[in-house]
Amino acid sequence: MDIDLNDVAVTPDFDIRSTLGLDNERLDCEHLEDLTERWIDPHRPSFITVLMRFFGNIFVDCFLAVFS
Repeated sequence: MDIDLNDVAVTPDFDIRSTLGLDNERLDCEHLEDLTERWIDPHRPSFITVLMRFFGNIFVDCFLAVFS
């Protein structure tokens, strides 16, 4: 069975226009913080909490290794 490549369906051309006008605008490198959103996690633990969890897990692992 031979396939003729001229019979293959062609996808239609979509007209997608950018709303930013990227052809003429330059990136403002001095004010990048103003262009992007800052996402801050409200549930992020403090550094001390992370350290206590880390060393607590090590302590528990050592305790279980010695006494089990």
